[in-house]
Amino acid sequence: MTTVVQNAPNNAVALTFSTSIDTLATGAYSVPSDTVNNVSGSATTSYLTVAVRLAFSAALTAGAGTPYITLYMLEARDGTNLPNPPGTAAAAPSPSARQVTMPLVASGAFSIVDFPEMEVGSYDVAFQFLNESGVAFSGTVTATAYFGSPEV
Repeated sequence: MTTVVQNAPNNAVALTFSTSIDTLATGAYSVPSDTVNNVSGSATTSYLTVAVRLAFSAALTAGAGTPYITLYMLEARDGTNLPNPPGTAAAAPSPSARQVTMPLVASGAFSIVDFPEMEVGSYDVAFQFLNESGVAFSGTVTATAYFGSPEV
């Protein structure tokens, strides 16, 4: 996995995935994003919070029922290894993974999904999505992590 080093306060990091999330099927997990370095050190500022945004190039219409998208934050607490599962697979993450679920309006259009701010520790992290929107992702999908509240 590639490590992205962040240096600026309130840094926005474009999340990259080894397999595109542009066509993520409904009911499917994405592969985890590449690792983002959030470890205090000479080249990196450690941040205390992170919020994530999914943006779609064209609006999608959620399915019926109770559609939602879940974000998982995978933490490399040992400094190197992400939890396994999912490892690098498009599979269900470990039950210990932090998660936040964003409900969607049934049969409503959406083009941006903002996940609320979460606390993040001083270790490498990756992000993964579960698409239960009732529709496959399409167009260009971008995921951005916004790190804030630099540790002092």
